[in-house]
Amino acid sequence: MDHLKPIVWIDCEMTGLDVFNDHIIEICCIITDKDLNIIDEEGYESVIHYDKSIMDKMNEWCIEHHGSSGLTQKVIESSKTLQQVENELLAYISKYISPNKGVLAGNSVHMDRIFMVREMPKIVDYLFYRIIDVSTITEICKRHNPTIANKCPNKKCEHTAKADILESIEQLKWFQANYFISPTKN
Repeated sequence: MDHLKPIVWIDCEMTGLDVFNDHIIEICCIITDKDLNIIDEEGYESVIHYDKSIMDKMNEWCIEHHGSSGLTQKVIESSKTLQQVENELLAYISKYISPNKGVLAGNSVHMDRIFMVREMPKIVDYLFYRIIDVSTITEICKRHNPTIANKCPNKKCEHTAKADILESIEQLKWFQANYFISPTKN
């Protein structure tokens, strides 16, 4: 792998979006090369245990979506702690990427990063400081070229960490093929 350009795709599902009171409950990581080829199809994914009392405090959207996807029950049944998942994820990333080389990527990944700063700081410290946020590209395309933006495939919105990452990778591939213009490929 080109050691300067690996992309570390991370998606978190949380109990809500309040960074001071909510928690990461599911996380997935898939690593691609600079050309968006997946390095390890399996990736890393895990569900973090929280008691039912914590899950019952989620907002309406989270209760509905995490409940219907089965995530709420998986969280309650999981035996993994936040620290255990952080250590496993760091081991997974470091198997493929040296410190400060991997660029964090995803859709609205700035929010995932905010939660990781508080709950998984080892991951944030290990990665490069730059971010590829596919949702930013989507918003720019909508404003710059709405005709192209309207042709972008609709998101399925499954709201599971792995499905969301795979969708984000495909979305960036679509933007590369249909929106970005490059006279030569480096």
